[in-house]
Amino acid sequence: MTFMGKQIKFEYSLKGCARPQILLIGNGLEYKSGQRSWEQLVDDLTLPERRGIRGANELPFPLRYELLSTPSNVHNPMQKSDINQEENRLSVAMKQMVHKSNPLLDRLPNLQIDHIFTTNYSYCLERAFFPTLNFSRGSVRSKLRFDLRNEEMKKERKREVQYRLHTCYYSGLDQDSAKGTGLWHIHGESSVPKGIVLGHDRYGRMLSFIVRCCEEMDRRICNVKSDKMDFTSWPALFLFGDIYILGFGFDTCEFDLWWLLRRKQRERNSDGKVYFYDKPPFTQKREVHHLLLQANGAEIITAGADETTSYDTFYISALDDIYEKTQRNRGRL
Repeated sequence: MTFMGKQIKFEYSLKGCARPQILLIGNGLEYKSGQRSWEQLVDDLTLPERRGIRGANELPFPLRYELLSTPSNVHNPMQKSDINQEENRLSVAMKQMVHKSNPLLDRLPNLQIDHIFTTNYSYCLERAFFPTLNFSRGSVRSKLRFDLRNEEMKKERKREVQYRLHTCYYSGLDQDSAKGTGLWHIHGESSVPKGIVLGHDRYGRMLSFIVRCCEEMDRRICNVKSDKMDFTSWPALFLFGDIYILGFGFDTCEFDLWWLLRRKQRERNSDGKVYFYDKPPFTQKREVHHLLLQANGAEIITAGADETTSYDTFYISALDDIYEKTQRNRGRL
């Protein structure tokens, strides 16, 4: 990918200390921006006729969304008009998103991390990296957005729109590209409502594209002639990088990421680690969740927090720990 003649490439070693360092964040780091919670988002999308359904809150998040946002008189099978109405409601809800940074997000540019994966739809992250730019403007986003697909893949589809597995924003355009950070909206972004991954239908479609990325990765590994390779998608980076998970609960309904986590554990060509940061107290349900993460290769880290530690203090300590680990994993400590 190029910008004003500048070539940018995400090339890393398949093994060893040169592998990519990746931060995976969720809504936990946006709460100080005044961001709407997932519960509020679903409430925005709930149809009047669906309010008050007993037991709806017990459903996994994607299924709850599909129940509460689907009209009782929807056509079976769905017609294009039904899908358009759903996308219009999503578009309205996305306009309610808050797009501003906060003291926690402001720490991320100094983390010197290679990539940040976010499940958030807003541009709070970008506001931390580009504080003087208005990311609500499409002309601004287009200058900082890059499609890493090769020319052959672009012949099939000129631009990734709905599921952007190969497309990210990049913060290193005005400096040495090795010091920049790739910013990836792995579940979609607010300016593209049709790409928002929220219900099971879109989770399933997303997973099918992730599987294709992994299959493409396998083919490339078979043909690579050195110990380094050009990484062109976030699933490929996930498989081979060290992953630091912060402010993201990794709910069991996130089955695309659980699939990738298991696939990463079984990847013979990678020695990348997974670190999951969480703060006590832990309920029995949370402890079982930790066991599930550990069974899939993750290490649980509290960053010195206990039951009395505030979330602000926990997040700051966790970011300090992540910085130290990334420097050590790069062989700098």
